[in-house]
Amino acid sequence: MSSERAGVFTKENLDTVLKELAKEFKKRNGKAVPAEIILIGGAAVLVS
Repeated sequence: MSSERAGVFTKENLDTVLKELAKEFKKRNGKAVPAEIILIGGAAVLVS
């Protein structure tokens, strides 16, 4: 990824980013701890 695009979420990579976030959360907190991610603004538009 070029330095211009670093940190830019696209429809193509947002799912991957969220899956990695979920993996890290489970690793740190265990599977029994509930979590909810609420997407707002542009992120919500990307997934719709």
